[in-house]
Amino acid sequence: IIEEMRRQSQRMTQLVEDLLALSRLEAQDALEDEDVPMAPLLATLRREALALSQDRHEVTVEDAAGVDLRGSARELHSAFSNLVANAVRYTPSGGRITVRLERHADGGASLSVSDTGYGIPEAHLARLTERFYRVSSSRTRETGGTGLGLAIVKHILNRHRGGLTVESAPGQGAAFTAWLPAAPSDAVT
Repeated sequence: IIEEMRRQSQRMTQLVEDLLALSRLEAQDALEDEDVPMAPLLATLRREALALSQDRHEVTVEDAAGVDLRGSARELHSAFSNLVANAVRYTPSGGRITVRLERHADGGASLSVSDTGYGIPEAHLARLTERFYRVSSSRTRETGGTGLGLAIVKHILNRHRGGLTVESAPGQGAAFTAWLPAAPSDAVT
């Protein structure tokens, strides 16, 4: 009983933290306009994935772009970290997670997080970024999700004039791609 109480307490704490994060994002008007060095951010994402995975997954991080972004380093880290954490949570032991940064011909960039996890039925894909939406409540209980993570990701990417695309099928894993356009002042350098 005590262990279950501890788990529920952690879940409630995470829910409150996610609600506060979403509320802060919605209340902010101006977006920070700073350089976001991607090499150290990619290294941080790899460390976070390995720590969360606890050696249960193969984690690969590829920088095919060699660019930095502009915007809010804190917000972009939050969005990208959320995608990586979801990949770890929803990929069974022995699976692969790949994080890849690419530059687009138009000057924009994308960070994709793909996994060999459970996959998501097509009927759920359009609703994944809705607040509190869950594909499977039983799996969410196992992994500790609040149903707010992808809503936060979507909000952050919208603030950066970007977006999120998802490709997935049951048993085929998933690929979440956060794309960011080139800013008039050159979003990527």
